[in-house]
Amino acid sequence: MHQKKGLMKGHIKRAIAISAAAVVLVAASWNGGRACSRVLWKTEHVGVFAARSLDWHEIITPVMMIYPRGMKLGGEVGDNSAAWTSKYGSLVVNGANYDGIAIDGMNEKGLTAHLLYLDATDYEKRDSRPGVSYLYWLRYVLDNNATVAEALASLETIQVVPVLIHGKIFGTHVAIEDPSGDSAILEFIHGKMVVHHGPQYRVMTNDPPYAIAIKELRQYQTFGGSKPIPGNIESIDRFVRAEYYLKYLPQPSDWAQGVAFIFQVIHTVAVPFGAPYKSGPSDTYPTWWLSAADLTNRVYYFNVTDSPNVIWVDVSALDFSTGRSVMRLDANNPALVGDVSRGFAPVPSK
Repeated sequence: MHQKKGLMKGHIKRAIAISAAAVVLVAASWNGGRACSRVLWKTEHVGVFAARSLDWHEIITPVMMIYPRGMKLGGEVGDNSAAWTSKYGSLVVNGANYDGIAIDGMNEKGLTAHLLYLDATDYEKRDSRPGVSYLYWLRYVLDNNATVAEALASLETIQVVPVLIHGKIFGTHVAIEDPSGDSAILEFIHGKMVVHHGPQYRVMTNDPPYAIAIKELRQYQTFGGSKPIPGNIESIDRFVRAEYYLKYLPQPSDWAQGVAFIFQVIHTVAVPFGAPYKSGPSDTYPTWWLSAADLTNRVYYFNVTDSPNVIWVDVSALDFSTGRSVMRLDANNPALVGDVSRGFAPVPSK
């Protein structure tokens, strides 16, 4: 675990750990609820798989976008916004009714990223680094990097900046993984970016921050404690349950079974419609959609939970050539089923 500190001679220094006092302070204040889960699984022989859920008080309307290489983008934070040209093409799920925020996606190299909610977020104070709105945080990662290690290095050169969405600033954290099974979880705690980097970081839910969730995990059976594995929908309960099922997941015989197994795990932490939702400091909401990614074969699967159908996109077969049109697909369409790789329509140029 490292902390991202300020600039020194143009480079960002990393601290070794959060102080014990800081962890205690956050532990005393976390609210324990809200939305979403992410799981990562590296099998022994078949490949690497990841999945996530999207839980919220209303559907964040999922629109799938195909972005080609060679796109010129900006960080969209006003003065001193970062600027870049996309090195890699990607498939990204945007929230159409939340200012088009990039929530989930995979690029042509198999690097996959997931944006989740974190109430304990305390973003960095604005400094001299070029800024990237958290609307485009995932786009920046997927556009510019092939591996987790590359992504972490590139994020040291920019600053993630919060902006208003529906009149609010949302707390966010990100999980990224690549086809080698490498993983990273990035959070903003006490005004610093905290990075948990390594293949052992397989599960992310919401509050509390990751360091505290790991301490909580040790209280449960099979992880060193005596508490039984919880079945509730609170964030820490989902975290423990996901770790538990990943621990005992059998090895798949092929990629299809791998996808099926990772979908089963993410379903164990999904919140069904009609569950006893809460609204307030400790919010829990239903799961609106799920995704699963086969990073080895570059296939991205998607399921809107009020539809029985699973759709998928063969990212390895998409044409990401420079100059191609941006392509769009309404992933919330209940009529969609199966391979939708050819179902995208060009987005008209502005």
